[in-house]
Amino acid sequence: MNEITVVDARMGRGKSSAAIRYMNRHKSTKRFLYITPYLNEVSRICDSCDFDQPDSDYMSKSADLKLRLRMGRNVAATHSLFCLMDKEAVQLIQQKGYSLIIDESIQVVERLNVTQKDFELIVTQLAEVDDNGMVHWKDPEYDGRFSDYKDMANTGSLLQRDSALLNILNPDLLRAFDEVFMLTYLFDGQYQKAYLEFFGFTYKVVGVKHDSNGFYFSDEPDDPPPLDYTKLISIVDDQKMNAVGNGAYALSKSWYEKRGYGSKDIQALRNNLRQFFRRIPGGNNESRLWTCFKGDVNKLVDSRTGRFRNNFLQSSARATNEYRGCTDIAYMVNRFADPNITKFFASKDVSIDAQAYALSEMLQWIWRSAIRDDKPINLYIPSKRMRELLIDWINKTNKGGQSLA
Repeated sequence: MNEITVVDARMGRGKSSAAIRYMNRHKSTKRFLYITPYLNEVSRICDSCDFDQPDSDYMSKSADLKLRLRMGRNVAATHSLFCLMDKEAVQLIQQKGYSLIIDESIQVVERLNVTQKDFELIVTQLAEVDDNGMVHWKDPEYDGRFSDYKDMANTGSLLQRDSALLNILNPDLLRAFDEVFMLTYLFDGQYQKAYLEFFGFTYKVVGVKHDSNGFYFSDEPDDPPPLDYTKLISIVDDQKMNAVGNGAYALSKSWYEKRGYGSKDIQALRNNLRQFFRRIPGGNNESRLWTCFKGDVNKLVDSRTGRFRNNFLQSSARATNEYRGCTDIAYMVNRFADPNITKFFASKDVSIDAQAYALSEMLQWIWRSAIRDDKPINLYIPSKRMRELLIDWINKTNKGGQSLA
């Protein structure tokens, strides 16, 4: 394959529209697989480009996808289905000469939550680990409680690093395509960039432009016009409410782990969250959304009433449009890259920009809300570090240009 094309442009710049134009222009001479986090976006691509989508009552969607690839059809599918593609699918992609377009950042690597006892059971009894750390499942007929791990092993994505198991997108899957486009934003801060560098992919970063026929992929980095988000994002500027997040690592994962439900810091956060939601005129259950780390939800929910529990959305949420009506949102975390993942990339001297990573993760979560439709939101960010990153991004975006495309 040639070098990967990374289309790095902020939200609303027309990346998917440019992709539709590209696919419609070349679908008579190329075969396409378009993947997106959203089922409704799969339908939109199928309608706009006359593509197929895996949808079968008599076989699994994975099998249906391979059937359509075998037929050489243009296909739109979800990220989750793409990550399940096995060796047979890779061979079909190579044989048929497919192009790949990835809409939004894909999860190229994640650390799996597994107990030490289960970890030892997997790597010593159920599977074998080769010299490169790749995990290979022993029993092809296994259908027990570790079947998900078996599926990862069978797709070549399960990797052992020290005492951790990582789920890593099989690089052979990307290499199978004739060309690859990644539609994203703030690429410099993403695991995607580190992944491409770790596995030796070459890439170029481009943007989008607009002419009388609509949006199209450019040949140079994006150069967006100024956009003033101060009119859409109202950030809580209350010294007392923000005091709990003043430390450089306040609200980080380790910070939460060191504090129980009754600690003063957690009590303050819990009270601040309640105050933020209650003081917004017209606010209700449908307008509210908040996040913290998944394992710490109960620390910020009143143990007696359970209020606001149903307004929680985990900080790593991607494939959902369910919350685009929410206008009152609270980002109660301070994001840092997983140390096991940074250690994995560092084994080949590949690093992750900590500030860019935090900003990228935060923006992806914030854009699950009503701002996705250019509607104003109220935003509480108690972490000083995260709040300053967002304010700096807003100021740069207001100036336009390539400083933060």
